[in-house]
Parts: sequence; structure tokens; C-alpha cells
Amino acid sequence: MLYHKNYPHGQQVIFVHFSEYPDVSYLEYNLGIRIHRVEEIIHRFLPTLSDYSDRSITLIQTPDKIGKMIPKRFVIENDYQLAEAIEASEKFFVMHGFHWLDEMIQPENLERAFAERKDKAFKTQNFVYNSFRGVTLAKFYNPEDYPILRQIYLETIREREMTPFTIASFLQLLHYLDNLEV
Repeated sequence: MLYHKNYPHGQQVIFVHFSEYPDVSYLEYNLGIRIHRVEEIIHRFLPTLSDYSDRSITLIQTPDKIGKMIPKRFVIENDYQLAEAIEASEKFFVMHGFHWLDEMIQPENLERAFAERKDKAFKTQNFVYNSFRGVTLAKFYNPEDYPILRQIYLETIREREMTPFTIASFLQLLHYLDNLEV
């Protein structure tokens, strides 16, 4: 299940994953923020399916990284545990989750979150996407630090021995961003 709320730059998203198995069920939540402009630009340079750029999320975060109130995944064996999980989730969203979503719709806050993790990916996305998004966010929302962050992202992509295609795509993105008037 997916819930989303539009805002001027994009969308706030909450993913609800409930998986049932014979002996146990799992309940997970993920929170996401999409900035349309960033996603539209990076997917010009990434080898993705044609409609993926319309659905891609700039940052997906697990609740345990936002507020330590709930685990990444609830393991549920009975109705009582399900009720407890739902109650804990409601508290999390009221105390931390909705606030995080509201903070992250400010593009400068989202850019700062990426800049703080410039040399390592978020667990919910691979490093290539992280770098493409981080450098694009920096260009628009942190222009003073863009040259420094640009170099850090580029060096990290090279150090991680990405494929020549990935490096070439990243260089094309950088060329595009460097010549873009903001």
C-alpha cells in the first residue's frame, strides 16, 4: 500500500508493507520524499525504465532511522502483536514520522541529509542513485558547496570502481549541471 501527499516540489510518501506467511507476518513502513525536478533530471542520465522517473522517490527512509520508537520491521504472530504494532506505529508517526516528512519537503533539508552521507549510500538506495541525487540537490539547494560536493561525489564514484558506463553517465550529469543556470 502506498499513501502520498502532493506538495509544491513533489510528494510525501508512506509505504506500508504487510506480508503474511503461514506461521508469521511482517509489517514494515517506509517514508519517502520525492522532488520532481531532481528525479526528472537524474533519470535523463541513468539507465532506467521510461516510466520509472515518474514513480521514483528521492529519499526513502526506514522508521528506525528517524525515531528509535519502532523497529524496521514488526514480526507478528497473533492479533495482539498486530494491535501493538499498529499502536506503536501510530505513536511513531505522530511523534516523529509526520514531522520528518514535513521537514524533508524543504529541499534544503533533504540536500543536507544527502550531504551528510555523501560518501555512503542510504540503506534504501544504491550508491549510484545516492550520488546522482545528492549532486543534483546540491546544485539547486546548496550552490555554495556544490563545487566541493560535486568533487566528493565524483571521487567516491571513481573509488568504488563503478562501471565505465556509470562513470560516463555521472560525468554527463555533471556537465549538464555545471552548465545549468539556476
